Amino acid sequence: MDVIERLAAAGIGFFVTGSEAMAVLGIAYRATNDIDLVLDLEPAAYERRLRPAFEPEYLVAPLLHVGRRWMGSAIRSRGEVYKADFVIREPDAWGKDALRRAITVDDPGLGIVRVATMEDLLLAKLEFAGGDLDGLQGRDILRLLVASGDRLDNAYLRRHAAGLGVTAVLDEAVRRAGR
Repeated sequence: MDVIERLAAAGIGFFVTGSEAMAVLGIAYRATNDIDLVLDLEPAAYERRLRPAFEPEYLVAPLLHVGRRWMGSAIRSRGEVYKADFVIREPDAWGKDALRRAITVDDPGLGIVRVATMEDLLLAKLEFAGGDLDGLQGRDILRLLVASGDRLDNAYLRRHAAGLGVTAVLDEAVRRAGR
């Protein structure tokens, strides 16, 4: 995939998250028009390192600071339309752990890539859901909990859920998932 090749060529570490990660992990496929990538990059380096790796073939949006993360994106402006959303986490304990723990997989569509672990994908979705378990993110959270069975590292999950302030939402999701 072009986006992944460009990040690799620019020496920018990353891992796949979001619905694409759910598909790669075999949990559920949900068609989206983009790929979500967490970057191992300082926000100040976004313009200097990421933008030149993508332009002029992509339109690169400036970074926006949203909560504990910065969000950016790139949309291919020539040929087939394609969008990548970029997330740069604040260097908090969970952000560092998620980058370190990402697993390497050989995916037929993406090639060899690093992907969020189930725990980190669950934490990201809990944070992104903003407490709403009835919406799209909430449904993904429940799918993750059901699919993971007893394979989750609950100590890790609970420690970082507390740090992110999503313990109550996690508890409610666990209850709804019947775990």
